[in-house]
Amino acid sequence: MKPLTVGNVVSAGLRIYRDRFFDYFKLAFIGYLWILVPFLGLAGLIYLLNLGFGYFKLILLGFLWFLILIYCLAKYSAILGLISRLTFGEVTEKPESIRDAQRYVKPRMWKFLTAGILVNLIIFVSSIVFMITLSIAIGILSVVLGLNTTAGQDLNPATILITILLSLAGIVLFLFFFTWLISRLLIVEVPLAIEENVNATDAISRGWQLTKGSIFRLQLIILVAFIISFPITIAIQIASSIIQQILGTILAASPELFRPLFFLLTLLIGLAGGALFIPFWQSIKAVIYYDLRVRREGLGLNLEKN
Repeated sequence: MKPLTVGNVVSAGLRIYRDRFFDYFKLAFIGYLWILVPFLGLAGLIYLLNLGFGYFKLILLGFLWFLILIYCLAKYSAILGLISRLTFGEVTEKPESIRDAQRYVKPRMWKFLTAGILVNLIIFVSSIVFMITLSIAIGILSVVLGLNTTAGQDLNPATILITILLSLAGIVLFLFFFTWLISRLLIVEVPLAIEENVNATDAISRGWQLTKGSIFRLQLIILVAFIISFPITIAIQIASSIIQQILGTILAASPELFRPLFFLLTLLIGLAGGALFIPFWQSIKAVIYYDLRVRREGLGLNLEKN
């Protein structure tokens, strides 16, 4: 394959996802079930707390719940990497079975978790710092332009217009920075799933290196992929509303059954919807990773096996 255009990256991800839909959907659904486990455990802890369960026992159970949470997140993270590895094999025309790919990915489960934590921490801290810096800059610019007014003083139309423009500019700058940061960290789990002798920090550095100079393309890819996936979000919301209306009509005489049934059906729809989204995005990431390596390092990539 040659270097891909923005449209080709998205279409290639869609094609691979379509061809292996049931495999990827099943893996993603299992991943969401792993995420569901600690939430159910948390609900159980809250229930025991309301029953007046002993605090010492609750602390022990809370510690056990935390360990389960970490383990489930690691399993979920590994499944994301597994889908990307399978997609990469399809792109390079060296497909793997799920079992063979799992044999490689499973031992790196904790590395995937560590990488995910570090990426989210980087995004959170960087966003906070950027927002504070941007707010200070806008505040200083407002003072320089004389936009600050005393209490009770009327604002003239020009001041209102400039204030609105500054606010919009601040929003645009933040969105650009956020998508830029997301683009630089987008493919972190892919090198971790593909390359040998890579840990969490190496994967972040590798992704940062590969995405250098390709941010505008990556932002366009993210935008196009988001536009394609947006109708699924709308469909999920519509389905939830329809279910709520149907259950409300059927169970009008038994309102005590409405909430648990609605929660269960909404949960199942949410899990199914998430399982539709995840493989699509992981496929896109794997194709991006392939395309960046072709552009920066040439052809002839090999899918390394354990």
